[in-house]
Amino acid sequence: MIRRLVVQVAVVLLAFPSPPPVAADQRLLIREVPGLQCRATQPAYEFLLSHPGFAAALFGRLYPPLEGYRVTQPSPRLIRFIDRRWGLDGEAELLAIQPGKRIYRTEIGVALTETWQLSAPMEIVLEYGQARAEPNPLMVSHLAFYLLPPSTLPSVLAQAAAQLLVPLINRQVEAITEGSRRGCDRLTNDPGGLYDEMATWPEMPKPDLISYYHLFLAPRP
Repeated sequence: MIRRLVVQVAVVLLAFPSPPPVAADQRLLIREVPGLQCRATQPAYEFLLSHPGFAAALFGRLYPPLEGYRVTQPSPRLIRFIDRRWGLDGEAELLAIQPGKRIYRTEIGVALTETWQLSAPMEIVLEYGQARAEPNPLMVSHLAFYLLPPSTLPSVLAQAAAQLLVPLINRQVEAITEGSRRGCDRLTNDPGGLYDEMATWPEMPKPDLISYYHLFLAPRP
């Protein structure tokens, strides 16, 4: 069971009974973010995706607005996150890994009235590819956020819920984009110096740090 990401926002609308779950094909696009850039090779970029606790610790150190962002990975397909700055607390499930694409799902709660909260899944689709090779590598990615509202929910309420999520998504994307930009720059320009620095950070997961060393610094046979 995915723990819900609870978003405390309010709007004056009529309350409806709690609706049933939604089918996966009834997606409502909330926000698209194309053209995100990161100076890294594809192996380095995918290392960050596959080690979310490592990425969160790195981004938080290099970009202060992400200092309160903590991520753990209880299982290979489950990500647990806490963002103290914005009051977010929840889990996301990694639904699919494909070449150049990952799909995540989380449960969100949107307070539509004082007495009724919409609970529904949200899917996050990340597509990425290497636009430029070394020595000056560049990754370009595209994010899309989808709400999966129940089929019984009136369209006007689904659209209202989606709009309430946009400011939250914008804040998160802006912060993580800047954190990843700084992290990729350090990873690409100074992997050895970055390793020495990260080894002193108590929040850096040690198994991830060992994996980083073997991928980027260990002598090749």
